[in-house]
Amino acid sequence: MTGRETDQPEPNPPGAMLSLQTRLSEITRLPVWIGELAVRHSIPREIEFAINVCLEEAVSNVIRHGYGEGEIGEVTVHFTQPEKKFFEFTVEDEARRFNPLDSPAPDSQAPLRVGGQGVHFLRHFATQLEYSVTPTGNRLRMVFSGENSGT
Repeated sequence: MTGRETDQPEPNPPGAMLSLQTRLSEITRLPVWIGELAVRHSIPREIEFAINVCLEEAVSNVIRHGYGEGEIGEVTVHFTQPEKKFFEFTVEDEARRFNPLDSPAPDSQAPLRVGGQGVHFLRHFATQLEYSVTPTGNRLRMVFSGENSGT
């Protein structure tokens, strides 16, 4: 024991930021990074799955729709653990302003289709969602709770 151990999570843990270029191939870096965070911070598997789905969707939307075709930019994902069993991810970009939370819920009576379901996944899996405009673009904050998981 180091004498510094506590039940409180680290406010800015190592590896707490991932910077991605605006190429879809960059998305493959997300699950590796999330997996490393999951091991380091004891993120339950079902929460890790939810985080993967939501971050892939959010980053993919920024790259596909926020930035113009061939436009060079960056998407930054930050991780914090504000309290035990709560995992916060913030996606920031300098793309055109777009609030995904303004998108309507999918019509449950309509046939399922490919595409257009991403915001539904965000709403389903995240405990909290918050969008804000930054001076240069967008910020989407997602909080995931492991309180009711098996760990």
